[in-house]
Amino acid sequence: MIQLKELTEIIPILIIAFSATFILLIEAFSKNAKDVVFGFSVVSVVCAIVASFFQLSHEALVFNQYLRITNTSVSFSVIMMLSVLITILASKSYLKKENIEFTEYYSLLFFSLLGMLLMVSANDILIIFIGLEIMSICFYVLAGFLRKRTKSNESALKYLLLGMFMTGFILYGIALIYGITGTTNLTAIYANKQAMKSFVFIVGLGLFFIGFMFKIGVFPFQMWVPDVYDGAPTVVSGMLSTAGKVAAVGTILPIILALNIADYKMVFAMAAVATMLYGNVIALAQTNIKRLLAYSSIASAGYIFVGVAAMNRTALTGISFYLIAYTFMQLGAFVIASILEKKDDGSRDYKNVDIDFYKGLGKRNPWMAVFMTVFLFSLAGIPPFAGFWGKYYIFYAAIEANMIWLAVIGIMLSLIGVYYYLKVIVFMWFFDAADEVSTEVSVVPATAAFATVLAVAGTLVFGFVPDLFFRLFKFIS
Repeated sequence: MIQLKELTEIIPILIIAFSATFILLIEAFSKNAKDVVFGFSVVSVVCAIVASFFQLSHEALVFNQYLRITNTSVSFSVIMMLSVLITILASKSYLKKENIEFTEYYSLLFFSLLGMLLMVSANDILIIFIGLEIMSICFYVLAGFLRKRTKSNESALKYLLLGMFMTGFILYGIALIYGITGTTNLTAIYANKQAMKSFVFIVGLGLFFIGFMFKIGVFPFQMWVPDVYDGAPTVVSGMLSTAGKVAAVGTILPIILALNIADYKMVFAMAAVATMLYGNVIALAQTNIKRLLAYSSIASAGYIFVGVAAMNRTALTGISFYLIAYTFMQLGAFVIASILEKKDDGSRDYKNVDIDFYKGLGKRNPWMAVFMTVFLFSLAGIPPFAGFWGKYYIFYAAIEANMIWLAVIGIMLSLIGVYYYLKVIVFMWFFDAADEVSTEVSVVPATAAFATVLAVAGTLVFGFVPDLFFRLFKFIS
């Protein structure tokens, strides 16, 4: 029987679940549904974030040990909710501009967030799978939300087919894990030391991790990332590259640390090196801002896996910090891209997504150029922005784990990223706009501007006061 205390432990999840369902009803009973749904969505996410902080400083196993609430799960949950909050704020004007202002969009965002929250709070691999599928199905629909755009349909189909294929890996891995341990409960699996040594368990665990490496965008499972991010609505691409990645990392990282599979550090290290190399090198050739950010996202997955390979407590705190910094700077860059993006007259494709469009942006729209510069500097790991400290904590975790060579490679490969980020910055400030580019200063919608300011504030605050994150979530580094 469900006790009231158990319900109080999952108030943020209940808020998101209720909101996702209630949004569907607002359309039927409100004459001004679009504005009501937008306001209700913002308030709901803010309430869920506030409620999450009351879960800190204690650990709870609830609902017959199906869910585990810890500081780690709360931190990942808050990061994902911040990502969705910024996405909602940026979406209002974007949906109107693209003539796809449908209220079910917000419901899909909330259902995907519900799946993510279940994933990071799960103490059972079946709950993880259920959360993953809820999230994934919503992502497939959101990726194709621009129904009249060929690229959007293509991105949704690619994501769906590859996602279904990877689901098979996860399911088969779960079957093998259950077959050798006789349980799907993670606490019981951690306690079964004998089963963890078996070949069947290792194979099952490997297949399980492969599915999540696909979601994170780790080499060689990254092939979907550029096409999906390019074709999906720009604000959705930002959420896929942040909240989706946080959910996958927040699910497998505590499992890896709890299993203490130190014998396989080299596997994760090689995946990290290959991912960083692939993402950074291919990004050099990109002329489309969304594809550049997509390959940048792949490189970021490599940095995250440097921490995963370290397999220590410092890696947990370092990756958590990197993810909140990454959410602000990556999502902020996508939000600006969505603001500047414009539909071609009489065409189903889009312009203003090429890097050449950003030439002279400093003169046409100085504030957008300043904000984009902050995000790109942070992504490049330039101090004192949050991205620098994120990389610092991750590489420090590798050094602490006696993997100095991996940290050195990571630092060297991140230097490649500095070039393609600086290229966009130089275009914005030191080049004149192309003749065909309008010099008219576009008006930035208030909600999108607020989303951008929020992202900039997070990038700067956690850059200048990095310890604030650890104090907020009571991490012990």
